[in-house]
This record gives sequence, C-alpha cells and structure tokens, in this order.
Amino acid sequence: MQGYLFEELEEWRGYVYSIGGESDAYTIPNFLSVFNPNIQGTAQGNTWPLTKGAWLDAGVSMARVQDVPDQITYLVNTMKSEYASSINFEEDWKLLTIFIGANNLCGACRGDSDSTPEYFEEHLRAVLTQVEQQIPRVFVNLITIFNISGVWWAGQTSLYCRTLWDDDITANECGCLTTGKEADRQAMDSTGWTFNSISEQLAAEFEAHNNPNFTVVVQPGISGLPIAVFGEDYLSALDCFHPNLEANEAFTYSIWNNMLTPQGQKLICPDIQHLKILCPTNETYIQ
Repeated sequence: MQGYLFEELEEWRGYVYSIGGESDAYTIPNFLSVFNPNIQGTAQGNTWPLTKGAWLDAGVSMARVQDVPDQITYLVNTMKSEYASSINFEEDWKLLTIFIGANNLCGACRGDSDSTPEYFEEHLRAVLTQVEQQIPRVFVNLITIFNISGVWWAGQTSLYCRTLWDDDITANECGCLTTGKEADRQAMDSTGWTFNSISEQLAAEFEAHNNPNFTVVVQPGISGLPIAVFGEDYLSALDCFHPNLEANEAFTYSIWNNMLTPQGQKLICPDIQHLKILCPTNETYIQ
C-alpha cells in the first residue's frame, strides 16, 4: 500500500504481482504484455477491502482455501459476461495464479479444523478439480508459502507494528502470529511446509491426467523469501501483515523467472541484491 492514510485503506489491485495492470507496475501481466499487447482482465485501479473480485482479479482479503471455489465461480461468470466480447472463453489460453493458505495457517497453533494439512489438501484438490472442469485452456501457477513467522520478526523492527500487535488491535487478523509465542509461530511454519508439500503432490496428481487443456505447476519462487531480513520495508503500512508494493515487485521478479525455468531448477527466493529478469526467446515456453 502507498500514499496517505485514507489511500492506505484501499486495495491497490493494479500493482499486485499476479494481476496488476497499472502502466507503471512491475507485474506478471505487464511483463507478458510486452509479448502480447492484448492481455485481458488486468486490474487497473483500487477497491475497498473485502471487495469480492474486480476485473479478472478474484482475490479477497482474508480468504482461505475454502473460499476459493466462489472466486473461481466469479472468474468464470465474469469472463462469460463482462469479457465476452474480448475473450474467447473456449479457445483463449488463460493464466491463473493461486496463492492461498496463509490465512488458514493463522489457526494452526490452536489446531483449528480448517488449519490442518488434511483440510488444506481436501479443499485445494476441490479447487483444482473445479478449475479443470470449468475453465478450458488454463495454465495454473500454484504459489507456495513462505515462513509466516518472518512477518512477525519483520514487524519487530517497527514501533507501529509492535503497537498494533501488543495492543491486540489486529488480533483477529492472524492470531497465531501475534500471540508473542515462538511456539505458535513455529506451528504456523511447520504446517506451512506441509501445505507446500501438498501443493507439490497435487500438482503432480493433476499433471498425471495428461489434459492438454489444463496445466498446474508449482512455482516456489517466494517460499524461501526471508521476510524477517527485509523488515518493515516489505509489510503493509496499514496492518503490518500483507505485502506492500516492494514485496509485490519481489514476488513478480521471482515468480516470472520461475515461469521461464524448468522444473528442478526453479529458485525459491529472489536475489534482491542481484536482480536478473529472464527474457523469453522463440524457444522459451511457460513452465
């Protein structure tokens, strides 16, 4: 988030790494538009928190894996209505980025039913099944999760963030993160690693379908992101939990490079000090 406090209450969707389309934004759609200027559906502005989708950005603040089916339904309906004149739903290829699970982890220290690996696997499998059945010709980027405990340590560098958490101002946002107990944060991280393993397993499971119109690939480019090292520079100036503009740009670089890198060679963290953006050639394909 950026700007004055009032503006910080808004969601700056146009700058989100996966779907943002503002002209000055470093995002995956803008990188793709260099090679295909007819990219459709990018987010072009701001919305209020908890808005249930805008443009072809179906993301909703505080969403959990069990909420994704409604987001997929939103995408299908929006492509068939608002974008019917610019998208050939049956024939055009789509890029769908799914980054989910962090909010489920917020209850891992308490053993909440929707924070267990079994729950995550069941619902993520349902999501991928829905996508395969309802969206033709789609490439799915399945993004794995970084250690959420790093957000806590990053916030400790900021008096503002410490005040939010110490005074329980944002206690309902991610309880296990802000209790101040290391064991609770480690429970989140441990469960997050299991979530990532489940994502790998499900991607392999669905790839075994050999469906020429559906591909799902795990992109691990931010799973090793050391949020704690970067401190509050990567955190929202509003809630000290969500990624800010700098973090979204780091996500863009890393996921974009993942998409152009073969399996087994994908990096798990952007090298912030030596950024190198991979450029596709005529022989390059998204993978």
